[in-house]
Amino acid sequence: MNKMLKKMRERGFVGLYLAVVVLVLMLGIITSIAFGVLAQQRIIKNTVQSARAYAAAESGLEDGLLRLHNSLTLPGAYPYSLEVGSAQAQITISPLFFGSRTVTSSGNSLGRVRIAEAVYEIKATDAEFFFGAHVGEGGLELGNQSDVLGNVFSNGDVSLGNNAGIGTIFGGISGSVEIAKVGGRLYCTAGCGGASPPFVNGNATVDICEEVLIVNDLNANTSNGCGAIDTPLGAPPASIPLPFDDPALIQGWKDTAAAGGTITGDYTVPAFTTVSLGRKKITGNLLVDNGATLVVTGTLWVVGNIDVKNDADVHLDAGYGSTSGIIVADGKILLDNNSVSSGSGQAGSYLMYLSTSTDAGSEAIALKNNAQADILYTNNSTILIDNNARLREVAGYGIRLGNNARLVYEIGLQNVTFVNGTGGGWEVTSWKEIE
Repeated sequence: MNKMLKKMRERGFVGLYLAVVVLVLMLGIITSIAFGVLAQQRIIKNTVQSARAYAAAESGLEDGLLRLHNSLTLPGAYPYSLEVGSAQAQITISPLFFGSRTVTSSGNSLGRVRIAEAVYEIKATDAEFFFGAHVGEGGLELGNQSDVLGNVFSNGDVSLGNNAGIGTIFGGISGSVEIAKVGGRLYCTAGCGGASPPFVNGNATVDICEEVLIVNDLNANTSNGCGAIDTPLGAPPASIPLPFDDPALIQGWKDTAAAGGTITGDYTVPAFTTVSLGRKKITGNLLVDNGATLVVTGTLWVVGNIDVKNDADVHLDAGYGSTSGIIVADGKILLDNNSVSSGSGQAGSYLMYLSTSTDAGSEAIALKNNAQADILYTNNSTILIDNNARLREVAGYGIRLGNNARLVYEIGLQNVTFVNGTGGGWEVTSWKEIE
């Protein structure tokens, strides 16, 4: 009997042991499944929140780019916040630097952070002005006491009056002259051989030189009153076309202006008032007179003539930054009587007046009577700079500097970036996640 009870107890223990083992195994399996489910839930939750954070970051980029593209008011401090559903984006827009801005957006959803970045760059036309005066076949005339502080390259003759000169560029670089023409002449028209003869402060590379003082080297085939020839020239330099000799480029600027809308007839900026205007075609004339101020916010195309005079001011909007802008006229351009035309105020920003006038009988552009401008350009006609007028760069078929006029070349003009306005002419060149 005792043996039977003992066996039964042993069997009961084994059964209990097996039951405990099975229970432990089942609990382990259940626990593993539970932990797996919880881990999967956490992964799903993290994935969802991460996706929401990324969506918020991209929404932030879109918001920043929209503000830039439409020239909307930018926040006074960065970063600024944008609510995107249950997530939030912190957006920073960098200052304009060498024609580009960077928009950075940090999306956050319940502590999950994704950061995206977009680069917004100017679609632009790059121009290189290597000469203070770049002249076509019409040649260059310098009146008495006038000077060009910079290099001159001409496809036509160059004449200098009494004490007129091609002088020293800022920084001590001597201004030189090159004439790309067989039989091209550098010659004196007044004060020849006198106490104040016309001069070239640097080198002269011309076929024929007549009664002009050459301070450095004379590279020529014929010298009459210019001193000894340092190096016989042989063939003249190769002709260099004017910077914007492609009609399609100029037409593209006109088309961009017209895309911004058309003003029918003449447009006058009222005296002593300030008006902002950009990306417009004006079918008549443009007049800025009597202390009026025109702030250019985009490319302008004037089918008629342009008059800026009597203490008027025309300048690019600050949004141009270090880039440059254009005003195109099919007719003539007059900048007169203490008027000032300039860029945005930042270094490297310039305003260019361009005339497509084909009237060879008179000047397409005239800058005179203490007027100041940056860049003047015409392909087909002559530009006149007269009576104490001042500018930085001139390029045209023919150029005449009247008495006491001065052109002061800036080294920065070697790389000028023209854009069509403060809001247009930009493109997104990079869009990526950075964290």
